[in-house]
Amino acid sequence: MKGSDILGNEYTTWLKHDKHSQAYTNLQKAEGKRMASLMGLGDPTTEPLCLKCHSTYVPDSHMRGDKFDPEDGVSCESCHGAAERWLESHAVLETTHQQNLDNGLADTVSLSNRANLCLSCHFGDNSKSVTHDLYGAGHPRLTFELDTYGALEPRHWLLDQDYTSRKASYVPLAAWLAGQTRNAQSLLERLASPERSKNGLFPELSIFDCYSCHHSLSDEQWKHRTYGGIPGRLHINIAPLLMLQAALGGIEPQVGKDMTPLVTTLHHDYQQTGAPEAIAALRELTSERISRVAAELRVTPEVCEAVFKSLARSGATVESPKFEIAEQIAMGLQAALASSPPLAKKHERALQKVFGTLSSSKSFEPARFTKATTELADASQ
Repeated sequence: MKGSDILGNEYTTWLKHDKHSQAYTNLQKAEGKRMASLMGLGDPTTEPLCLKCHSTYVPDSHMRGDKFDPEDGVSCESCHGAAERWLESHAVLETTHQQNLDNGLADTVSLSNRANLCLSCHFGDNSKSVTHDLYGAGHPRLTFELDTYGALEPRHWLLDQDYTSRKASYVPLAAWLAGQTRNAQSLLERLASPERSKNGLFPELSIFDCYSCHHSLSDEQWKHRTYGGIPGRLHINIAPLLMLQAALGGIEPQVGKDMTPLVTTLHHDYQQTGAPEAIAALRELTSERISRVAAELRVTPEVCEAVFKSLARSGATVESPKFEIAEQIAMGLQAALASSPPLAKKHERALQKVFGTLSSSKSFEPARFTKATTELADASQ
């Protein structure tokens, strides 16, 4: 765009290629209406429970501009904040990024802030979440990884010299670690909250690994799993904690080592005692030491290789991994490769074999994934 440092096609990219532009439309479809009906709700296009994540949600009509329309879905202001004060100035070449922030532009350059924003819908927070009731009514399974999902939804900006000089550089592995850290914090916050971790007298089932229950008994997967020594019980979906544990084992071994007994206690004791001490200790660990590691991480070829090797070993040694863990391992491996061209050149083809085992959660075969990651781990030695 002449005289500006923005492309000028951001809206078109969002409208034609970004799934967020279809978020409201999904509420108008038969599936959305049926889901609302099963939940005992009214019209999903007017229901706050749905609109909070499927639109730019502004319940106060006095704060809406003349052109406000919830049918726009998750639009610019959903992520970048109310644009009244920065819409014009952010297209002016002389305007600094800090001036845009001062005018109310949301800081999504910060990887931690960006992850927090995305996770508010893709995991949930105190004001919105997808419960097991919603899953039962047909809502798709929520899963998230900051770098991968940011790449799948096309960027409406260029990661060029101007972006780097005005804002910051972008390194996939740094984004991955920031996303995993914030995801782990969100999980621990939820587990520590009686309101969000309970459904009346019962635990809120959406905090557990879907595949603790939802797998095909006819495939006899259950005969080949050890279930961590506690068969028949629900398992919390602690994927982000396991990813951090694996990654930190390669770059900050002591922190990874300190996580291990706490994660084990959480995994084994949550259903019986709620594991309050382990949760508190993990919250402190993630908010202080792990967050500091993520914020200060200097991504070098050596760091990429260390994280890659650690994640590959994790995939190779986790006995009969569930799909939710396997897909997160694969996305972490991809982030490491994307941050190191030499590493990508060496392992990209082998990594595609790993992703080939993840084409469908329904047809997922743990043994194939383990074999593919074992080959990757052996090749990375």
